[in-house]
Amino acid sequence: KADFGSRLNSMKDRRDLCPPDLSNDVEGWVLRQGMIKGLTVVDFNFPEHISEATDLGEVKAWLDKAGLRAGAVCLRYPKSMIRGAFTHPDPAIRGEAVRLTKKACEAAKALGCDEVVVWSAYCGYDYSFAADYKVLFERVAEAFREVCDAHPDVKVSLEYKPTDENTRFFAVPSTGAAVLLAERVDRKNFGLTLDFGHCIMAGENPAQSAAMAGDKLFGVQLNDGYSRLAAEDGMQFGSVHPVQALEFLFWLRRGGYKGHFYFDTFPHNEDPVAEAEANIETVKRMWEMCGEMEEEGIEHVMKSMDAMKAIAAVNKVLFRRR
Repeated sequence: KADFGSRLNSMKDRRDLCPPDLSNDVEGWVLRQGMIKGLTVVDFNFPEHISEATDLGEVKAWLDKAGLRAGAVCLRYPKSMIRGAFTHPDPAIRGEAVRLTKKACEAAKALGCDEVVVWSAYCGYDYSFAADYKVLFERVAEAFREVCDAHPDVKVSLEYKPTDENTRFFAVPSTGAAVLLAERVDRKNFGLTLDFGHCIMAGENPAQSAAMAGDKLFGVQLNDGYSRLAAEDGMQFGSVHPVQALEFLFWLRRGGYKGHFYFDTFPHNEDPVAEAEANIETVKRMWEMCGEMEEEGIEHVMKSMDAMKAIAAVNKVLFRRR
C-alpha cells in the first residue's frame, strides 16, 4: 500500500473553505491534512514547521488526532545562510548548517520516520567567476558524509533544483550531477529525492532521471508546470505533462520504488484538500495504467525502439473507456 503526503504549507490557502475551528498554524494545518482522503503521512519543514524548541510529543499527538504519520523531515535553511549552507565560504556557517541537518535527523527519528530531505535555497551562485565549482561540489559531499555518518539509521537525500530566485545556479544543478554526488558521498544511507517539476525545469525527461537514479532514488515529489523561463508552477501532477507523468511512474514501478509519494504543489486558488485528493487519485489511476501497459507488452515495444508503437500503446491506456 502506497503512502501519500502533500505540502503542509498549502493548508494556509483558501481559508474560506477551512473549518472555522482549525487554527492557521502548524497544528491546524496537520489537522486539515487529516481531512484529505487517502493521505497517510505529513512531511515537516525544519526549522520552519518544527525546530529544536518544538515539543515533538505534542506534534505526534497532532498526527495521532489527524490519523496520520510523519513521512519525512525536510530542511529549510535560514536566510542567514543566504551565501550558502553547505557551501558557505565561512567554515563556521557550514558547520552550523551541518549541525541543523543532524538535528533534523534527530527530529525525524523522534517523530517515527527515517527520512530527511535536504534542499538548500542558497547553495550555489549567480555570476560567472563568483565561485569555484569544484570547491562547492566537494563541500556539499563532505557535509553529507558527516551527516550520514552521524545518523546511519536515517535515509538522507538531496533534492536538487536547477535554478531558483535565490540562487541562479545550484551547486548540484541536475540529476546527472546528483548521481555523481551520490558516488562521491559514497554512503549507503545517502540518496536522491527527485522533484518532477525540477526535472522539467532542468530540461530533463523525469522518467530518464528516475532510471538514472536507480537504487539511490529515496523519494519523489510530484507536481507539474509549464516550465516557462524556469518557473516552478507547482501544478497538479499530470495536468500539463500527462505522458511524462505516466512514464515517470512506470519507471518507479520498474525500479521497485519503496518511498512515499509527496505532492509539492501550490494550489493557491484551489481547494487544497480537494487538490491533494485529485493528486492521489491521479497517481493511483496512472499506476494501474502502467500495470496494464506491462501486461500488454510495453517492454517489447521499448526494446524495439519503435516510436509509433510506443505512442499507440500510450494512447491505448489514456483513451481506454473505463
